[in-house]
Amino acid sequence: MRYILFFLLSFVLLPAQAIEVGQTYRIASKKFPTKSLFVQDSKREAGTDIVLWTETDVPSQQWKLTSGGSATNFALQNIYTALYAAPQSKTAGSKLTTIATRSAGRLSIEAIDEAQGIYRISTIDKSLCLTAPADADGEAPVWRTADPGDEAQQWRFEAVEAKGKFTAAMRDEMMQAYLHEHLHTIGNSYRTFYNGGWGEAEQLEVLLDAYEATQQDTYLAAARQVYAYFKTNVGDDWTKGGSNGYNWFGYDFNDDVMWQIIAVARLGRLTGQKVYTIAAKKNFDRIYTRAYIPFTGLLRWAEQSGDRYGTNSCINGPAEVAACYLGMSGCGEEYFEKARDLYAAQRRHLANNMATGKVWDNVVWDPSTERVKSKNEWASTYNQGTMLGAACLLYLHYGEGQYLSDARKIMSYTKAELCDSYGIIRVCQDESNGDLCGFKGILMRYVRRFVLDLEQTTYKEWMLRNAFHAYCNRSAKGLTGTGWLKKATDDSTTSAFGCSTAASAAVNAPLEQPTDDPSAVLSPSSSSLSRPSGGPSYYTLSGIPLSAAPPHGAYIIRQNATARVAISTAF
Repeated sequence: MRYILFFLLSFVLLPAQAIEVGQTYRIASKKFPTKSLFVQDSKREAGTDIVLWTETDVPSQQWKLTSGGSATNFALQNIYTALYAAPQSKTAGSKLTTIATRSAGRLSIEAIDEAQGIYRISTIDKSLCLTAPADADGEAPVWRTADPGDEAQQWRFEAVEAKGKFTAAMRDEMMQAYLHEHLHTIGNSYRTFYNGGWGEAEQLEVLLDAYEATQQDTYLAAARQVYAYFKTNVGDDWTKGGSNGYNWFGYDFNDDVMWQIIAVARLGRLTGQKVYTIAAKKNFDRIYTRAYIPFTGLLRWAEQSGDRYGTNSCINGPAEVAACYLGMSGCGEEYFEKARDLYAAQRRHLANNMATGKVWDNVVWDPSTERVKSKNEWASTYNQGTMLGAACLLYLHYGEGQYLSDARKIMSYTKAELCDSYGIIRVCQDESNGDLCGFKGILMRYVRRFVLDLEQTTYKEWMLRNAFHAYCNRSAKGLTGTGWLKKATDDSTTSAFGCSTAASAAVNAPLEQPTDDPSAVLSPSSSSLSRPSGGPSYYTLSGIPLSAAPPHGAYIIRQNATARVAISTAF
């Protein structure tokens, strides 16, 4: 399998000609033609500096020319932010910034060499000018006394196709760049991201997300090879360590194992091969047996690290999701029951009975009194995401309103408290933060389930906005890390795990899906199916219940959250 990296000059350039109102342009320095005007960090706030940045073909580097009232009087509107370019002030040396109103952003744009698309951007007596040396990303042009002969005051306008919304092409660009940089081939049979750790399991899930979103078999094939490399170095019992230098800490951290269980259970469902499901089930049973703390109803986080009577959301949320996937894979109703019981205990001890939708991080018990002796109420995208996922899957199985209500509260809290005023996730911005740099990708995966499976479409725009912002802040290599509020640089340390979060945001963004196979016809009885109490959630086209997941590629009828029926491929 070969991944295609979309290179720097992948944008579409139109022939040089006189500038036209309504056309979108890349505005590059004549002196440094690979750099163009960019809204710093793609910020949506008015008053943001406009700087020079290596061209990355993103909408925050695209400008629509609008009329300013005369032949040479125009306004430049940014495609991504919809804000206008204007001088920060009337004084020499002031910067170019964004403003909200077109009338205050009128600029004179005069041809110097129209055939080459070279123009001067000016106000009454000052022109937009580079500052020396102008060879580093992030330099802010300033206003200087007009001098038409000064090359530093000359700008090349290149017509481009406007990128006004997040698209499947952008999703694929982000995913391919991430894989090109971080997915490594070992021999003919294996692939790995960074040779182990729970982040490897999480990135395996990103491949599965990409497959679900695109149905491209190359992603599924890569996922199978990543798991094969894991299995070669860890074996069948995931509660032990790795070999041959493979980083695996299953002997200690129960949550690490649970993440691999989720990924492999999903792999079994997507391939229809029971060998994956069996492996996931065996290791779930091992973890459940060794980690369960009876008087708490919850699972222990670690066997050697921390307090043996300490538990947290980062083991219990994933365990609930894993148990649901096993139940959905035909492993028995008992797994749904385990998920339900763990969820109820987490809800009580780690979410204050879901009073606000905030999921707490951890609690520690005193075994002599069986009472909580300490707790940490910190909330993270990791914990919000996994409990959201558990609520969605339990609602789909049991149909109880509490789960839907909880899911809505979790999302409401997440958007209000973990995002900025524009809805962009503001936490986990530091690539060097170890485990934290991978948290946001987990949230995006389960928000997709919330939006699609529970039909909570009001959050679709929120997901698309985060994916679009991550796209706008990608580097010239096409990479965005976990800190997608800031523009990624090619010389920054961007980890595979950190990059997986932006890839997750991209592939999980709920784009419009193609119409289902028109040859598939529902039988009259199947259009009015009702969910049997405790029964299966999936049916064949003839309305016959399935006790397990349908085979890979089969069409199924799935009841959604409003008891209507939808046709789709097996997920």
